Amino acid sequence: FIMAKQVEQLEKEKKELQERLKNQEKKIDYFERAKRLEEIPLIKTAYEEQRVHDMELWEQQEEERITTLQLEREKALEHKSRLSRMLEDRDLFEARLKASRRTIYEDKLKQFQERLAEERRNRLEERKKQRKEERRITYYREKEEEEQRLREEQLLK
Repeated sequence: FIMAKQVEQLEKEKKELQERLKNQEKKIDYFERAKRLEEIPLIKTAYEEQRVHDMELWEQQEEERITTLQLEREKALEHKSRLSRMLEDRDLFEARLKASRRTIYEDKLKQFQERLAEERRNRLEERKKQRKEERRITYYREKEEEEQRLREEQLLK
């Protein structure tokens, strides 16, 4: 009987403990939910403030970028007008340089063509000599073969 009472008492305490934990969990949930409900408007206002701040910053940076681009363009136009005065001198220099290089090129080309023609003549002459020698050798060989054939025919007769 005592054991049964003790078991019953332990189960009752266990249920009470679980009930207390459940109630405490509900309180914490309620508190967290309430806290979040209070934070949502604050988060929204902070987001809006950040968005406005970011937009202002972007506009400021965009204006700075545009002004720097305009200044760079003005400087580029100044450089162009300043350098345009030297355009004729540059063209004259380029023309002289190209003319001198053209003459050098033409001289080298002429020398090359002369060497090429000379080499062709030499090779042609060499081939003529070689063909003449080959014809001479073949002539003597054929002549000797003919003589050999005639001798053999006479011997047979």
